This record gives sequence, structure tokens and C-alpha cells, in this order.
Amino acid sequence: MAKSFKKGFTLVELIVVIAIIGVLAAILVPSMLGYVKRSKRTADISSAKSIHDSVMQILADGEEPAESFGAHNTTKHNVTVKSEGQNETYTLVVVCSKDGANNNGGNRSTWSGGNNEAKAFQDALNDFMGHDKTPIKFQKSKSGKKLNRWFICYRDPDPIDVEIWVGDGTTNTPMYRLWPYTDPDFN
Repeated sequence: MAKSFKKGFTLVELIVVIAIIGVLAAILVPSMLGYVKRSKRTADISSAKSIHDSVMQILADGEEPAESFGAHNTTKHNVTVKSEGQNETYTLVVVCSKDGANNNGGNRSTWSGGNNEAKAFQDALNDFMGHDKTPIKFQKSKSGKKLNRWFICYRDPDPIDVEIWVGDGTTNTPMYRLWPYTDPDFN
């Protein structure tokens, strides 16, 4: 009578394999999370450049939207940004903003929120870019506040010095400049 032996793994072999998988996961997971974070940041900067290019195109093409862009905007914020290692403070004028949240159920959103004089610019921008969502991928600031709104702004007093910011939609406050010079704290 022949004896049959069942082949398989021993308990020690299984524990060693599980330990190796655990070590590899401990090494790979943090680097993958960093990669995802950097890719979201890059996507937001790319979106900001696209918005900036659209704004500049509208300002160059139409007299009425260009005049509307800088007309009597009263939503102003004093901001401080880092520029070449130095802090720079200036007055930022918000022309309009747009919902950048991912959770609005696919609703179309428009550029709005400026004063009535800026309506011609907002309408031209909505026609030029369409009304589709432009989601903000990097959704939390360092302080934990939600980043859910795009802002088209300019440095007071020069309306041609256009900047694109992201910030908190509940307080309607720009928090991080993304274009043309990305705030180094946006990470």
C-alpha cells in the first residue's frame, strides 16, 4: 500500500510571506499617496493655466468684456504670498468665481459672483469655456479647510494682472494662488 503525502505550505512559510508583503506595503503605500497628491496638485495647476488662458483670450478679443472685467469690483482681499522667498502683500480684487467641488452631482456651474458691471465678462467667459464643471482635485488646505471654489482675480489697481486662485466657497475667500505663480504652500 502506497502512502500519499499532501503537499502544501508550512505555517512558517506562510508567516514569512505575509511579513514580506507587509514590509513591501509599508514601503509602497506612503510613496503612492505622495504620488497621488502631486498628481492632484499638478492637475489643479493645469486647470488654473487653462482658465487664465481663457480669461486672457476674452480680454484680448472683446472690448465690452475687457471693460467689464475691471469695472467697479468691490470684493477685495489683502493677501500675502511668497515670492522668491520673500513675503509680498497686495490687494487682490475678485472678479468672479465658480464652484470647483466634485460633489455637486454633475450639475453645471457658471462663473458668477461678481458685481453687475462684470456680467459682460462673466457671460463671455461662460460662453467661451462652457458651463461644465472644473473640479478642484486637491481639496484640503494645510489647515484642513475645504478648497471648493475657483477665483478669477487681479492685482489692484491693474486689471490686466490676472491671477487664478482656489479657496473656500463658504466664506468666498481665495486661499492659494495657482496661476501665474503657484503658491508654494499649495501642497
